[in-house]
Amino acid sequence: MGTDNIFHKRKARQAVSHQRERAKRAQHERVLIVCEGEKTEPNYFKCLRSALAINAMNMVIADKKKGLDPKRLVEYALEEYRKDSDYEHIFCVFDRDKHATYDAAVDKIRRTRMRKGTKLHPITSIPCFEIWLLLHFIFTSRSFCAAADDSNCALVMSDLEKHMPGYEKGAKDVFMGDKRLETAINNARQLEEFHETSGTDNPSTRIYKLVEYLRGLKR
Repeated sequence: MGTDNIFHKRKARQAVSHQRERAKRAQHERVLIVCEGEKTEPNYFKCLRSALAINAMNMVIADKKKGLDPKRLVEYALEEYRKDSDYEHIFCVFDRDKHATYDAAVDKIRRTRMRKGTKLHPITSIPCFEIWLLLHFIFTSRSFCAAADDSNCALVMSDLEKHMPGYEKGAKDVFMGDKRLETAINNARQLEEFHETSGTDNPSTRIYKLVEYLRGLKR
């Protein structure tokens, strides 16, 4: 009898805890963020989530075990959605650089129709996520185009290291606070306006759109 009482009390506590979590989630939309990179981008969004005080149940950052090319990333996001369809928005964060599947990934997102009104979004950076970090410090509209098989991203990182000495992929402390975040958003928006007549999208980033959305999620 005593064991039964303990079991029922534990089950009741679990039910109450579950109800509290559902109540927290109900205050906001629930979103899934899936990043191409293994560390840098997830680390950034985890820091942003903490800074915005968003419940981890509302802003879920997929825990991948390895990096994925853009098309495989979109497929992975859809796999995660099939496991848990309780999301209003799914954001796929990936780079162009010189990925052969970049265009296919963007096209797959455009053609995919989700159930229950869930929306799938491409959050792209050209040539790479580091252009978003660079915009925290300066505005630049020069194209980053490396020769032959060299990485376009390496050129961005070379400029970024002037402002973040020792920066390398996988860094943890890449969130730079509200002041620099405002600078990055303004620079990214200005860059988007510049490209309306530039005839190119290198460099550019849609990270600012996701950040602005997440700020609204907090409110």
